[in-house]
Amino acid sequence: MQNKKFRSFISIVLIISILFSFSFVFSASAATKTGYITHDSLRVRTTPTTVSTENILKHNDTTINLHTNDTVTIIEKVNSLGDDNYTTWYKIKFTYSGKSYEGYVPTNYVKEKVTDTSGVVLDGVPELYKEYIKNLKEEHPDWKFVFYDTGIEWSNLFTKDAQGYIGRSLIENVFPISYRSTESGAYNWRTDKFIAQDAGRWYQANTQTIEYYMDPRNFMTDESIFMFESLKYDEKAHTIEGIESILKSSFMVDKTITNFDGEEVSYAQAFMDAAKTSGVSPYHLASRAIQEVGTSGTSGSVNGSSGYYNYYNIGANSGSDPVANGLKYAATTDERYNLPWNTPYKAIVGGAKWIGTGYIDKGQDTLYYQKFNVVKKVWTHQYMTNIMAPYQESEDIFKSYKSLNILDLSYVFVIPYYKNMPSKACQLPKKSDASPNNWLSSLTVEGCTFEFDGGKTSGYSVTVAESVSSVNITAKSVNSKATITGIGKVELSSGTNSHKVIVKAENGNTRTYYIDIIRSTENIIPLKGISLDKNELSMFNGESKTLTVKYNPSNTTNNKSVVWTSSDSSVAKVNNGEVIAVGKGEATITAKVGTYTATCKVIVSNSVIVGDIDADGQVTISDALMIFKYKTNEITLSQTALKAADTDKNGKVELADALRIFKYKSGEIESL
Repeated sequence: MQNKKFRSFISIVLIISILFSFSFVFSASAATKTGYITHDSLRVRTTPTTVSTENILKHNDTTINLHTNDTVTIIEKVNSLGDDNYTTWYKIKFTYSGKSYEGYVPTNYVKEKVTDTSGVVLDGVPELYKEYIKNLKEEHPDWKFVFYDTGIEWSNLFTKDAQGYIGRSLIENVFPISYRSTESGAYNWRTDKFIAQDAGRWYQANTQTIEYYMDPRNFMTDESIFMFESLKYDEKAHTIEGIESILKSSFMVDKTITNFDGEEVSYAQAFMDAAKTSGVSPYHLASRAIQEVGTSGTSGSVNGSSGYYNYYNIGANSGSDPVANGLKYAATTDERYNLPWNTPYKAIVGGAKWIGTGYIDKGQDTLYYQKFNVVKKVWTHQYMTNIMAPYQESEDIFKSYKSLNILDLSYVFVIPYYKNMPSKACQLPKKSDASPNNWLSSLTVEGCTFEFDGGKTSGYSVTVAESVSSVNITAKSVNSKATITGIGKVELSSGTNSHKVIVKAENGNTRTYYIDIIRSTENIIPLKGISLDKNELSMFNGESKTLTVKYNPSNTTNNKSVVWTSSDSSVAKVNNGEVIAVGKGEATITAKVGTYTATCKVIVSNSVIVGDIDADGQVTISDALMIFKYKTNEITLSQTALKAADTDKNGKVELADALRIFKYKSGEIESL
């Protein structure tokens, strides 16, 4: 009986002990939290202090260093042991090189992870990105995300100094016209022509298109997230099989090239060698090569026709022939990058070194950063101008990873964010190939003249007589598919009539031109035309002569302001009617008043012909008469004309010189 009681007592004690143990374990488990490291190369200590160096935790005699975003278990928070620099510490548990360790780190280098109700860790994720990251983490728990605060105001990304700079962010001509910029330098409103920026088929993207491709939220999907993948070489993640998968649809599949040792190696092995040498992801290098030179291998960059190769099109700057620019660079000499690239292997390995040194090592270690350099805020240092390149290359990488069944490896994605981003992801413009042109090429008001410029929408004013109760307005649009309202017969009230002519482009955008039509009680005499006092001028180089405008009628009340132009300012210049001969040749001087024009042909001669005083290239009786007029002070002659008038070469212009011309023309003397 006593033994039974004793056994019962022991059982109760054991049960209590077990319950207490479970309670303790449960409490301990409840107290632990998951955290992540917020500092690179953080040393772990065996005791909570940095006063000594003897307490540094090691693995196989090597100091253990934890890095940003490494996951740890927080066991408890403790006070330091006499460390004034770090007063509180976390005791943590973590795995390092496959082995479990415990140790201490300062609390200010560890942050507790916060999870949503689904268990997905969202700590440190910008609020605008949380829903996207949650979806990705649910599908790929081992993916790691690092968020980089650029410190850049969102609106500042699209200025003319940044990505809005003409030629910096381009879209190919196969995409809708609505994606293109109509800014000055990208589009000519007067001719309705987009201006090609590269190789005749690339155009500047407009702000809305750039916004879409710069907004990371548009690419937080399985297919496009790899534009944010760290492009550093990872020997655990990158394999020959993975490279072969990327190359399988290109000219490089199942082909060999010669390495530095004279051995035949596959293209896949060449990209792996390049990765190990440069520290750049071989998947990125292979995808970049296909993106730059195409899948066929016919591009001059890689077909060997020039004797040089450039698989990444390095130095292929925008222009009429970027490939030629790239091959020109490939022919230069630089031992750092194995230049010249006169073999495929040298181009692949040497080009990878160039990418690693120029971009990866400078922080531009994602496809996104290589296109949009927001790391250093140096807009000009970008690898490509194709605004879609990061997305297109990301798709290639995704397809390769998926085919290899390695999508769920522990990839690291570095994603930027900006100040005052829009609350919702930016959208592309509505697809349309309709013309955006809503300019007028001409605008006229019946019986009136005024200077019209299609780029100017206001400030136009004309005056008609009080007796004029209506006018007819005509206009012509630059693009024939634009529609115009506000033209035709317009009834006029007394005083000022403010009138609008509205042009609606094919794509629906409108532009309004404003013109004031004034009914005046004063006598209005409209201008009907103009002419010049001379239709042709013959001049010596350096001479100047003045043209005068004649108005029809001369007493017109219209604005008489004249706009002067020269068809060739290297022959003759004009300033307020004064024509100055500056070089041998012919030019046309044009005077314009309102919509009316008049012209004068100018012939300029460099050489002086004796007797040719009017510089028309021949000696005539008119030249002799000019000497008479000069001697009677009816006209003045330039120094060059005086030289031509001195027919007897005695240094003076006299009536005898005119008589010599008469004798020459009558045949009395053979020459002057």
